[in-house]
Amino acid sequence: MSIRRAYAVNQWKPNFDDFCRPDAHLRAFKTVVAAGFTGVELRGGTGRWDPLGRPSSIENTYGSLAAFGKVLTDVGLAAVSSWAVDPGEPVDEELSHGRSVLDRGQHAAIVEWARPFAAALAELGGSRLVVRALPAAWQVGAVDDAAVATAAECFDALGAMTAGHGVRVSLHADVLSAAADDDVLDRLLAATDPAVVGLTVDTGELTLAGLDPVAVVRRHAARLDHLQLKDTRFVDTAGERLRPHAEHAFLTAGGDREVERWFFEVGTRGGLVDAPAVLDAARGAGYDGWVVFESEQTPNPASSVMLNGWYAGHRLGL
Repeated sequence: MSIRRAYAVNQWKPNFDDFCRPDAHLRAFKTVVAAGFTGVELRGGTGRWDPLGRPSSIENTYGSLAAFGKVLTDVGLAAVSSWAVDPGEPVDEELSHGRSVLDRGQHAAIVEWARPFAAALAELGGSRLVVRALPAAWQVGAVDDAAVATAAECFDALGAMTAGHGVRVSLHADVLSAAADDDVLDRLLAATDPAVVGLTVDTGELTLAGLDPVAVVRRHAARLDHLQLKDTRFVDTAGERLRPHAEHAFLTAGGDREVERWFFEVGTRGGLVDAPAVLDAARGAGYDGWVVFESEQTPNPASSVMLNGWYAGHRLGL
């Protein structure tokens, strides 16, 4: 199987009411296909304003997963490549305030929470459940070996469950996550079962956190099984991602520098991500999965899709 390219819907701000109707979804999917992408990555969510966030929400909106799948194929998309989820996010439908992989008492509930995602991915042609590796660094503090072992038990259980659906768990270290640290990431991957748990490399998130995505790909080549490409012009040299409530103060409000937008299209002028080098390293490791392009915080989603599509075809050879 050759590398295929997909696009993430998170840039359409699916938690807001401008992306809650099927006609808005259809316009987005058509734009994705027009730019040369053959898959789409969904993001986990909850509530009436996020109709693509959960399998049950898709069923409520489209009538069934099969009907949603037909919408995708009719417009020219081959699959939902992946679903990005965070066990720690609240789930209105389950009256849950979120669950932590660092609490063994919540592991069974996390596995059950994830089961519908795995089943839906299998039905929609997907292969990766992209799971936030650890909660925010400011919330958990230093991650000792006991915490790593506890999280690893949860991810192994998740991976065993999703494997029954032909879906693989892939750990994602976003910029705020305690896993966005070379040492923690190394220990977490070493503690998990490589047969059922892989690694997602997100170029923009790792770069903003101060990690080198090319080095991460090379160091963990045997575990790489999902790739997300986006660019950034910044590195958090002040450690703002580690401060309390970094979700708002840093990522949303822009931090001390009042940055309006942290993430950009791949190949943006002034961008710090060397996407060709990342892809070369991945190919050298034998990677043949999906490459998912993202552009969160974009002021114009359609424009970002077209820019990423051009770069994918003319600079990356995808």
